[in-house]
Amino acid sequence: MSFDQRKVTDNWAATPWDRDVWFPIPISFQGTKWADAAEWAFDYAGDRFLRGGRELNKKVVKKEVLPFAEALVRARSELAGKAAAHKLYFHCPDYTKTPVAIAIGLWKREGTRDEAFEYYSYWGTKTATVPPVAEWFETESLGRGVKAQWSGVAGTGPYDQVNYVFRDDDFDTDVHVFLMSWSHERFLEVLPDLDTLVRTIRCTLDPDKSKT
Repeated sequence: MSFDQRKVTDNWAATPWDRDVWFPIPISFQGTKWADAAEWAFDYAGDRFLRGGRELNKKVVKKEVLPFAEALVRARSELAGKAAAHKLYFHCPDYTKTPVAIAIGLWKREGTRDEAFEYYSYWGTKTATVPPVAEWFETESLGRGVKAQWSGVAGTGPYDQVNYVFRDDDFDTDVHVFLMSWSHERFLEVLPDLDTLVRTIRCTLDPDKSKT
Protein backbone atom coordinates (compact mmCIF):
# COMPACT_ATOMS: atom_id res chain seq x y z
CA MET A 1 0.00 0.00 0.00
CA SER A 2 1.43 3.41 -1.01
CA PHE A 3 0.56 6.56 0.91
CA ASP A 4 2.52 8.84 -1.43
CA GLN A 5 -0.64 10.15 -3.07
CA ARG A 6 -2.73 10.44 0.08
CA LYS A 7 -5.37 13.14 0.19
CA VAL A 8 -6.51 15.61 2.80
CA THR A 9 -9.64 14.50 4.66
CA ASP A 10 -12.94 16.23 3.95
CA ASN A 11 -13.27 16.71 7.71
CA TRP A 12 -11.38 18.65 10.37
CA ALA A 13 -10.24 18.34 14.00
CA ALA A 14 -10.87 20.27 17.18
CA THR A 15 -7.79 20.77 19.35
CA PRO A 16 -8.41 22.42 22.73
CA TRP A 17 -4.92 23.74 23.54
CA ASP A 18 -3.53 24.97 26.85
CA ARG A 19 -2.75 28.66 26.34
CA ASP A 20 -0.18 28.54 29.14
CA VAL A 21 2.13 26.40 27.01
CA TRP A 22 0.90 26.45 23.38
CA PHE A 23 -0.01 28.95 20.71
CA PRO A 24 -1.19 28.37 17.11
CA ILE A 25 0.91 28.82 13.98
CA PRO A 26 -1.51 29.94 11.26
CA ILE A 27 -0.92 28.36 7.88
CA SER A 28 -2.98 31.19 6.39
CA PHE A 29 -4.11 34.47 7.94
CA GLN A 30 -7.41 34.62 6.13
CA GLY A 31 -10.18 34.69 8.71
CA THR A 32 -7.80 35.25 11.64
CA LYS A 33 -7.40 38.40 13.74
CA TRP A 34 -3.89 38.96 12.39
CA ALA A 35 -3.17 40.77 9.13
CA ASP A 36 0.09 38.94 8.53
CA ALA A 37 2.87 36.88 10.10
CA ALA A 38 4.59 39.90 11.64
CA GLU A 39 1.43 40.93 13.50
CA TRP A 40 0.79 37.38 14.71
CA ALA A 41 4.39 36.96 15.88
CA PHE A 42 4.52 40.28 17.72
CA ASP A 43 1.25 39.45 19.48
CA TYR A 44 2.50 36.13 20.84
CA ALA A 45 6.06 37.32 21.48
CA GLY A 46 4.71 40.04 23.77
CA ASP A 47 2.41 37.54 25.46
CA ARG A 48 5.29 35.13 26.18
CA PHE A 49 7.39 37.93 27.69
CA LEU A 50 4.50 38.90 29.95
CA ARG A 51 4.05 35.26 30.97
CA GLY A 52 7.73 35.21 31.87
CA GLY A 53 7.25 38.13 34.23
CA ARG A 54 8.79 40.84 32.03
CA GLU A 55 7.56 44.41 31.73
CA LEU A 56 7.04 45.50 28.14
CA ASN A 57 8.76 48.87 28.15
CA LYS A 58 10.19 50.42 24.98
CA LYS A 59 13.69 49.05 25.57
CA VAL A 60 12.50 45.48 26.15
CA VAL A 61 10.21 45.61 23.13
CA LYS A 62 12.96 46.92 20.85
CA LYS A 63 15.87 44.83 22.11
CA GLU A 64 14.12 41.56 23.00
CA VAL A 65 10.47 41.25 21.93
CA LEU A 66 10.99 42.31 18.32
CA PRO A 67 13.93 39.90 17.73
CA PHE A 68 11.89 37.11 19.33
CA ALA A 69 8.97 37.94 17.02
CA GLU A 70 11.25 37.99 13.98
CA ALA A 71 12.50 34.52 14.92
CA LEU A 72 8.88 33.31 15.09
CA VAL A 73 8.22 34.67 11.61
CA ARG A 74 11.27 32.86 10.23
CA ALA A 75 10.32 29.61 11.96
CA ARG A 76 6.76 29.83 10.63
CA SER A 77 8.03 30.38 7.09
CA GLU A 78 9.83 27.02 7.29
CA LEU A 79 6.65 25.22 8.35
CA ALA A 80 3.46 26.77 6.99
CA GLY A 81 2.56 25.20 3.68
CA LYS A 82 5.71 23.04 3.72
CA ALA A 83 5.25 20.54 6.55
CA ALA A 84 2.91 17.60 5.94
CA ALA A 85 0.39 19.10 8.32
CA HIS A 86 -2.88 21.02 8.46
CA LYS A 87 -2.62 22.41 11.99
CA LEU A 88 0.55 23.71 13.65
CA TYR A 89 1.35 24.86 17.19
CA PHE A 90 4.37 26.18 19.04
CA HIS A 91 5.17 24.89 22.52
CA CYS A 92 6.53 27.94 24.32
CA PRO A 93 5.46 28.60 27.92
CA ASP A 94 7.43 31.88 28.05
CA TYR A 95 10.22 33.81 26.34
CA THR A 96 12.98 31.80 28.08
CA LYS A 97 12.02 28.64 26.17
CA THR A 98 12.91 28.01 22.55
CA PRO A 99 9.64 27.53 20.63
CA VAL A 100 9.17 23.94 19.47
CA ALA A 101 6.68 23.22 16.69
CA ILE A 102 4.27 20.31 16.59
CA ALA A 103 2.19 19.36 13.58
CA ILE A 104 -1.15 17.67 13.02
CA GLY A 105 -1.93 16.01 9.69
CA LEU A 106 -5.53 15.12 8.80
CA TRP A 107 -5.63 12.57 5.99
CA LYS A 108 -8.33 10.64 4.17
CA ARG A 109 -8.16 6.97 5.14
CA GLU A 110 -5.90 4.86 2.97
CA GLY A 111 -5.31 1.13 3.28
CA THR A 112 -6.10 -0.88 6.37
CA ARG A 113 -5.80 0.41 9.91
CA ASP A 114 -2.64 -1.65 10.42
CA GLU A 115 -1.08 -0.30 7.22
CA ALA A 116 -1.85 3.28 8.20
CA PHE A 117 -0.54 2.80 11.73
CA GLU A 118 2.70 1.34 10.41
CA TYR A 119 3.20 4.10 7.84
CA TYR A 120 2.55 7.08 10.11
CA SER A 121 4.20 5.56 13.19
CA TYR A 122 7.50 5.10 11.38
CA TRP A 123 7.25 8.17 9.15
CA GLY A 124 10.67 9.82 9.16
CA THR A 125 12.64 6.90 10.57
CA LYS A 126 15.07 6.65 7.61
CA THR A 127 17.52 8.83 9.56
CA ALA A 128 16.98 7.05 12.90
CA THR A 129 20.12 5.99 14.74
CA VAL A 130 18.23 4.44 17.66
CA PRO A 131 15.53 1.88 16.78
CA PRO A 132 12.01 3.35 17.14
CA VAL A 133 10.06 2.39 20.22
CA ALA A 134 6.32 2.05 19.60
CA GLU A 135 3.54 1.69 22.13
CA TRP A 136 -0.23 1.83 22.21
CA PHE A 137 -1.61 5.25 23.08
CA GLU A 138 -5.15 5.57 24.43
CA THR A 139 -7.43 8.56 23.94
CA GLU A 140 -11.11 9.11 24.66
CA SER A 141 -12.12 10.69 21.34
CA LEU A 142 -9.80 8.98 18.85
CA GLY A 143 -9.58 5.64 20.62
CA ARG A 144 -6.43 3.55 20.62
CA GLY A 145 -3.56 4.71 18.46
CA VAL A 146 0.19 4.28 18.31
CA LYS A 147 2.97 6.48 19.68
CA ALA A 148 6.46 5.89 18.29
CA GLN A 149 9.62 7.80 19.17
CA TRP A 150 13.32 7.62 18.34
CA SER A 151 16.56 9.57 17.95
CA GLY A 152 18.46 10.17 14.75
CA VAL A 153 20.85 12.41 12.86
CA ALA A 154 19.75 14.66 9.99
CA GLY A 155 20.33 18.17 8.69
CA THR A 156 21.91 20.18 11.48
CA GLY A 157 22.70 17.15 13.66
CA PRO A 158 21.10 14.89 16.27
CA TYR A 159 17.35 15.10 16.72
CA ASP A 160 14.46 13.43 18.54
CA GLN A 161 11.12 12.64 16.94
CA VAL A 162 7.78 11.28 18.03
CA ASN A 163 4.79 10.27 15.89
CA TYR A 164 1.22 9.60 16.98
CA VAL A 165 -1.34 8.00 14.67
CA PHE A 166 -5.06 7.33 15.00
CA ARG A 167 -7.89 6.30 12.69
CA ASP A 168 -11.39 7.73 13.03
CA ASP A 169 -13.63 5.60 10.81
CA ASP A 170 -16.71 7.77 11.42
CA PHE A 171 -14.92 10.80 9.94
CA ASP A 172 -12.93 8.87 7.31
CA THR A 173 -9.77 10.38 8.79
CA ASP A 174 -6.28 9.26 9.75
CA VAL A 175 -4.78 11.65 12.30
CA HIS A 176 -0.99 12.00 12.35
CA VAL A 177 0.70 14.14 15.00
CA PHE A 178 4.45 14.64 15.00
CA LEU A 179 7.26 16.55 16.69
CA MET A 180 10.88 16.76 15.60
CA SER A 181 13.35 18.64 17.80
CA TRP A 182 17.09 19.27 17.62
CA SER A 183 17.14 20.04 21.35
CA HIS A 184 16.94 16.88 23.45
CA GLU A 185 16.22 18.94 26.56
CA ARG A 186 13.28 20.72 24.93
CA PHE A 187 12.01 17.46 23.45
CA LEU A 188 11.78 15.96 26.92
CA GLU A 189 10.05 19.10 28.23
CA VAL A 190 7.47 19.15 25.44
CA LEU A 191 6.59 15.46 25.39
CA PRO A 192 4.31 15.33 28.47
CA ASP A 193 2.40 18.40 27.26
CA LEU A 194 2.14 16.88 23.80
CA ASP A 195 0.71 13.68 25.26
CA THR A 196 -1.95 15.82 26.93
CA LEU A 197 -2.65 17.80 23.76
CA VAL A 198 -3.01 14.66 21.64
CA ARG A 199 -5.58 13.28 24.07
CA THR A 200 -7.77 16.36 23.47
CA ILE A 201 -7.94 16.00 19.68
CA ARG A 202 -11.25 14.96 18.19
CA CYS A 203 -12.41 14.83 14.59
CA THR A 204 -15.21 17.20 13.56
CA LEU A 205 -16.98 18.37 10.42
CA ASP A 206 -15.00 20.92 8.46
CA PRO A 207 -16.56 24.25 9.57
CA ASP A 208 -15.99 25.84 6.14
CA LYS A 209 -17.56 22.96 4.21
CA SER A 210 -20.44 22.55 6.63
CA LYS A 211 -21.58 26.13 5.82
CA THR A 212 -22.21 25.29 2.17
